[in-house]
Amino acid sequence: MPEGSFASLDFMFHPRSIAVPGASTHEGPGSFITAIKEMGFKGDLYPVNPKAEEIQGLKCYPRLLDIPGHVDYVISSVPLRFVEELMEECVAKGVKTVHFFTAGFSETGDEDAAALEARVLARAKNAGIRVIGPNCMGLYYPAAGVSFMPSLPTAPGPVAMLSQSGANAGEFCRTAAVRGLRYSKVVSYGNGTDIRESELLEYCAEDPETEVIACYIEGIKDGAHFMRALRKAAAVKPVIILKGGQTEAGSRATASHTGSLAGSLQIFDAAVRQAGAVRVDRMEELVDQAVAFRYLKSLAGPRAGIVGGGGGYSVLASDEIGAAGLEMPTLPADIQQKLRDFTPTAGTSVRNPVDTSVGWGPEGLKPMLDTIRIVSEAQNIDYILYHTSYTWGAMRAEGPSIVEVAGEAATKLGEVARETGKPIVCVARIPTTELGMAGTLSFQNHVAEAGLPVFNSVQAASMAVRRLLAWQAGRG
Repeated sequence: MPEGSFASLDFMFHPRSIAVPGASTHEGPGSFITAIKEMGFKGDLYPVNPKAEEIQGLKCYPRLLDIPGHVDYVISSVPLRFVEELMEECVAKGVKTVHFFTAGFSETGDEDAAALEARVLARAKNAGIRVIGPNCMGLYYPAAGVSFMPSLPTAPGPVAMLSQSGANAGEFCRTAAVRGLRYSKVVSYGNGTDIRESELLEYCAEDPETEVIACYIEGIKDGAHFMRALRKAAAVKPVIILKGGQTEAGSRATASHTGSLAGSLQIFDAAVRQAGAVRVDRMEELVDQAVAFRYLKSLAGPRAGIVGGGGGYSVLASDEIGAAGLEMPTLPADIQQKLRDFTPTAGTSVRNPVDTSVGWGPEGLKPMLDTIRIVSEAQNIDYILYHTSYTWGAMRAEGPSIVEVAGEAATKLGEVARETGKPIVCVARIPTTELGMAGTLSFQNHVAEAGLPVFNSVQAASMAVRRLLAWQAGRG
């Protein structure tokens, strides 16, 4: 089958059996056996280690060739000196995909190590075996019960993540999961000696399970192929790219991490813009943008109606809206009057931004929800930016718990968004107490369940909205 076709990679996400040569005899967060068992893999799982008879309740085999059944997918955790021998066993066993968690290849800068990597790749290609890595975490595909680390969501979703770095792939998955993201395909490809970002982008462009593509890229080995793949993917789905190695120090770190040449940031920026993708500068922004594309999908325009508790914070929120190049129009006179009738003590806070209760008064959530309903009626508002904090509420000893209030608030916000048809962008500011953290996490989880995006600051929300609107404009 031709390289770059959907079928050329899809098979590796659906292994019937997985073997882990070099499997650890200790259960722990770094154990592939632990991760795959936790994910609920339905196929056969074979630990391989000559020093153990059993690992985590599974029969352990001395060598790959000692496994009686067929093996589709191999995760190499063996020391570097054993990789050529392991590859020969993979060839003899008819393995389809080898993931080399094993490091110490070309990324070291050592000529002998680079030559070893080339020999292993050549042997794999000659046998029709696809290689992930080396020096990477491999695959996380929850729909098939495959994972490269424990404690990741078991439920699938529409967000793909392609990363040269295993640590950054894990960081993205864990961080974004708290904000409601779930994953179609996640690939940590390391040195990318065989499978790398370009082929993966082409795959994700065609993957029916993927709606949003997030990438962490340090260096590009084939610029022409990358541009073709990026244009193909960005033409049909949002593609967000975090570029590692943006500075001189970062470039040096990139060379020692995955053996990649970072290249010119200016050239990379121009290429990304030309292809119609979105570039971000930090991991937090990669998560924010994925959240925006997942839950907002599209916006009618840049005009925000700000609603939340705390007049001073609303002023700062207004500054952040303006700094991001977005708009915050004055609410129409009839809307202002409705707000005054509803909250007669509000005074000038009804013009936009609008100050409202966060849910701790005697009327509970009703003032906040009714305020949002009224602001949503304004024809010159494209979306509501609702900001809140659960630190103050955590100081109350009586009444409903902060977790209960936060969960109910998030659920009700989802209902209001569906009722009014006006998008709601939520901001839950970083708490300063343990109870506040519990409330914030509850709010984030329930907001995601309600189908709304949530951010940690107005600045983060505003930048994500700005990039979303720019992406929309670029698509005409």
